[in-house]
Amino acid sequence: MNRRLKQCPVCNATLEITGYRCNSCGTSIHGNFSISDFAALNPAQQEFVKVFICCGGNIKEVEKELKISYPTVKNKLAEVKAILCEATVASNKLSEDILDMIAAGKMSVQEALEKINKEK
Repeated sequence: MNRRLKQCPVCNATLEITGYRCNSCGTSIHGNFSISDFAALNPAQQEFVKVFICCGGNIKEVEKELKISYPTVKNKLAEVKAILCEATVASNKLSEDILDMIAAGKMSVQEALEKINKEK
């Protein structure tokens, strides 16, 4: 499987890259590096995104290029969208939940800030 992990397989927390190493000269770089949302896509999905962008988002052109039907293009696009937009949807849901709890008096603004900072 040639796919970078984005979430911990044990606890499901977001993984962070902490080092890079050049196999040629041995140079190592250590720190905290985030993983791109696009790393969550498998190779076939990455290729689809590449073709989609190169076709200017024109579904008819994507159909011709990949020799697939319109519904298949739409399904592949929905699949990629679900992966790439997942963090945004989850973040918006968290924000809505926190605002609801503040409004109901179940959480203070300070507690909300702490929760938001913890989620980042």
